[in-house]
Order: sequence, then structure tokens, then C-alpha cells
Amino acid sequence: MKKRLFALAALTACLGFTGCAARYADVPTPTRFANEEQQKLQAARHWQLIADHFASQILGSLDGKLNGRALHVPQPGGEQAFVEGFRELLISALVAQGAPVALDPKGALVADVRYNIYAFQPERAAQTHFYGKATLLTAGLWAIGGVVGAPGASATGVNVGSKLLATVAGVEGFAWLSNEAMGGGRLASGPVPQSEILLTVSVADGSRIAGRHSSIYYTADQDVGLYWKKQSAGNVVSVIGDCGQGGSKCAR
Repeated sequence: MKKRLFALAALTACLGFTGCAARYADVPTPTRFANEEQQKLQAARHWQLIADHFASQILGSLDGKLNGRALHVPQPGGEQAFVEGFRELLISALVAQGAPVALDPKGALVADVRYNIYAFQPERAAQTHFYGKATLLTAGLWAIGGVVGAPGASATGVNVGSKLLATVAGVEGFAWLSNEAMGGGRLASGPVPQSEILLTVSVADGSRIAGRHSSIYYTADQDVGLYWKKQSAGNVVSVIGDCGQGGSKCAR
């Protein structure tokens, strides 16, 4: 009887605490990636910042490879507002960083912008990295629950934090706590976006890739028109008339 009770208790503990994963399985067990941060584009100024970053990364990868030649950034038109704006900002960033940029692709290295956008399921759950919540104990005194048990927290860190909290008071103290200590000012507002973009700039020297940089960003779902919808490239209209060649008809 005691052996049965012991086995039952062990089984209960196993199921309750570890899930008792089988030693053998037909497929791997899905796990999460480590928590990371990803930038969210919410203004044209953000487009400029990433264009500056792309320019610096591309020029870094091309160090010693230009050999006096210029870069050319094609502008085909009829693309999403974001892509057209990014191309213009990329040219400005390259020029500002001292790169020779040519309007004619002849003899130049071509910087090709590749753009893909993906729509994921709405209302994706976000696992925040907050370790606790600030609570007002009394006027000017705040406490953060859960900090001591957070990964990486130490007695030294907690003591330093306590001394620091003692120097702030009232609303200003909570503002610092929320925005700086707990990261509230760094995190983007709103839910996890449904849309993400993959942006790549490849610099080609003939048939060879001389430099390349890719980045992934969130886009605000309410700005769908800027990222999803292509701009109108216009229509070409052929006009049939007299071209001054003895009354013969020609098209323009």
C-alpha cells in the first residue's frame, strides 16, 4: 500500500511540476525563442533613421570595394509609400555619409531595395519582460513586487535599487520608475502589430553581390495604407496623329 501511495504521489508531482515529457517522441517539442525587442515604425522620421542605419551598414560592407565607382539606387516608382520614401531617404543618407551616388546605373554598383510584408494572426500575445509592478505604499514611497525573484536580481542590485528609490519621491519618482527602471518609456504603445516587414538592400557589382543588409520591423496596423498598398504609377496613353511626315499617322 505504501509503495502504491508513494508511486501515486510521485506521479502527481511529476504531472503537476514537470509535465513528465516522454523520453521518446515522434516530433520535437515546440519551445519559445528567448524574448527580444523589435522596433516598430510609427512615423516618417523612423524611416529616416533606418535609412541612415542601412547606409552605414552598406558602406561598411563595401569598404575597399567601390574602387572609385559610384552607387546607383533604382527608383522604379509605383511602389508602396514606405518603399518609395525609403529609397529617397537612402539616397540622402548615402550622400550625407560621403558615398558617391550616380543617377545613371552605367558603370555604377546597383543598390537594389527588396521589400516584403507579412500579416500574422491578430492579437498575438506579448510576453513582456517586466519583473514586477510599482505600488504606492505611502506618499513618495514606491515598491516593486517580484524584483527580488527576477532572473539576474541580486542582493547588491536590490540594495542599490532601494537606495536609489529613496532619493526620488511623489509623482516624479514614479515617472522615473515606470519609464526608466521598468522600461515603460521604451516600449511601443498598443498591441503587438499584426504586420511585419522584411527590408533588404543588396549592392550588386555585375553578377556578384558586393554588400547586403537586412532588417525586420513591426508596422503600426492602422498605417496599413503606407505599407501594403502600391502607389499608382500612372497610365501611358498613346496619341495617334500627324507627326509632320506628309500626313502619315504615327503614335506617341
